[in-house]
Amino acid sequence: MNKFDKQLRKTAAKENITAPENVKAEIEKTLNALPEKRIKTMHIRILPRIAAAAACFLFVMLFILPNVSVTYAQSFENIPVLSDIIRVVTIRNYFYSDDYHEMDVDIPKIDDAENSEAAENINKDITELTEEIVKEFYKEVEDIGNNGHGAVYVDYDIVTNTDKWFTLKLTVTSVRGSGSVYFKYYHIDRSTGKNVYLADIFETSDYSTIITENVKEQMRQQMKSNSDLTYWVDSEDLGFDFAAVSDSHNFYFDENGNLVIPFDKYEVAPGYMGHPEFTINKNEIKKIMKDKYTNIFK
Repeated sequence: MNKFDKQLRKTAAKENITAPENVKAEIEKTLNALPEKRIKTMHIRILPRIAAAAACFLFVMLFILPNVSVTYAQSFENIPVLSDIIRVVTIRNYFYSDDYHEMDVDIPKIDDAENSEAAENINKDITELTEEIVKEFYKEVEDIGNNGHGAVYVDYDIVTNTDKWFTLKLTVTSVRGSGSVYFKYYHIDRSTGKNVYLADIFETSDYSTIITENVKEQMRQQMKSNSDLTYWVDSEDLGFDFAAVSDSHNFYFDENGNLVIPFDKYEVAPGYMGHPEFTINKNEIKKIMKDKYTNIFK
């Protein structure tokens, strides 16, 4: 046994790492298939060795390699925990940079064997959207050249990834004189394998009126509490008063299962307000929601 092996076992013993339940289950399954006498012998002689080996393996995977290998650490961060079935990977990056223009576009792909149709729908939409963004960028570079500056960035985040629900957030930032940011949220109901839109989570058709009024009331209260805040509500003379939340409006569930309604920059307020979000407590709209979406994180 070399010096590294001794140190590894010594450190692993201190960490008190136990073999995962699924590893134990497989061991027991194998042992149960053997004759009784061999089972007893195997339990006595092999289980301690397997447990020690599993502990060493876990220690190497979780503690040693991420700290000594940059490549491994980066790839480890991209691997979801075992309970997450859906994986999201960057399949392509478009990058361009000169003195006047810059583009950095990451295109994600959802890899989900169980909900392949829903994943394919999202992947197709993202591909079409990002390809159009890239096309428009190159056209702008050709048309404007050195007479102006512009940049576009596309990135993504996994908002939720559980055995019940999946949400992917795509962020598009465009800079042309002033910057603008807009988002697109994609959802998969893991219990049905279907893509979900805002209208799908409600039982009643008048949900839009209820959600819209809730958002408007939050806007009013915020402006009442802070005179520096401005929303386009109750101001029809401006010509672009916020009207209503549509069936396909962006949304997501926060960690407590509350409904969050986000808006893009300039959608419901002046640019200095950024991209506001409004959280609606699930208990306030529980009566109009489908039952399975009222306890989505339980």
